[in-house]
Amino acid sequence: MTSQKKFSQEIFLIEIKLKIAIIGGGINGLFTSWELSKIKHFSVDLFESDKVMSKTSASSSKMLHGGIRYLEKGHISLVRKSLLDRHWWLTNAPEHCKTFEMVIPVYRNGRRSGIVLYIGALIYMLLAGKYSLGSTKWISRNEILNEQELQNDNLKSAISFFDLQMNEELLGKWVKDNAILSGVKIFEDTPINSFNINGELTMPDGVQKKYDYVINASGPWAAELNKKNNIKTKYDLDLVRGSHLIINTNVKRYYLMEESDGERIVFIMPYQGKTLIGTTEVKQDLNEEIKCSNEEQDYLVGIYNKFFINKISKNDIYKTFSGLRPIVNKKNKKSKISLSSSSREMAISKKGKLISLYGGKWTSAPSTARKIVKYIK
Repeated sequence: MTSQKKFSQEIFLIEIKLKIAIIGGGINGLFTSWELSKIKHFSVDLFESDKVMSKTSASSSKMLHGGIRYLEKGHISLVRKSLLDRHWWLTNAPEHCKTFEMVIPVYRNGRRSGIVLYIGALIYMLLAGKYSLGSTKWISRNEILNEQELQNDNLKSAISFFDLQMNEELLGKWVKDNAILSGVKIFEDTPINSFNINGELTMPDGVQKKYDYVINASGPWAAELNKKNNIKTKYDLDLVRGSHLIINTNVKRYYLMEESDGERIVFIMPYQGKTLIGTTEVKQDLNEEIKCSNEEQDYLVGIYNKFFINKISKNDIYKTFSGLRPIVNKKNKKSKISLSSSSREMAISKKGKLISLYGGKWTSAPSTARKIVKYIK
């Protein structure tokens, strides 16, 4: 090969742009667009039917965490990966997240003993390794009662561990701004009429666009969009509504409370000068309204009143919000696992030029994006 011919081929390669379309402007779609745009010769367009970060990703429990409750069901790998992602957020966006100490009160009639809770919190700390945010502690009954928040009925002691709380709105905006600065073109209020495995999109005005890859990162809507476009994969989604209350009071500590007659746990913690209580877990279909029901409000108010000295009523509710969590299931396999026990592992499916993301968590957006990049590279 002559040097002139080799040079002309190199010029041709430099001019090639790999065009990628992402459907879905939640945290996973947005972060994936940013990660892909960092790669030379990748051109990334992101399409969102509403505003970016306005749906599921705007309705989380406001935490960046590994998911301590998943340890109980043996999802150790998921927790470890999430804790590494938690460190990524703290390292790269420290202005939008802060470390806090979470307290788990131990009761005589609790479903889990103090020893079990302490060992779980200790494993959680050890899985973080050098990225641990603080030591697991055993707190005496007198110390926790000195806060004058919790009722003393059957209270024995408490366990604590450390995690991160985020300002969800500002952190999402930070990701969006970085994606735009990196070259991502974001098209809001732009629903995609149809797409296929050949990389073709049909826009709202009927215009067709051709891409080298299309990424379906539409969160809870991912499986439904694939069905609508006659794209078959081996994955499906169970949808779970998680509702939260923000109430006009301010607790001093961050608490993780156990249900006395169920497997669930509820977070009760300070948030922007008020108190956040959540979350519920209710199965839901896409055609149902995503809102906190009266039953969910009663449930969360009841959990709070069961454990705290100062009582609240529904009149103290400042705001409610709800979001859908997508739980990955393989098609034709009915899971007998309860909602509380279901894994939050995500799955990626590739068919032709279409890559579909099923599931995923707020915290895990960095590692999820890197996995999608590997599929393309």
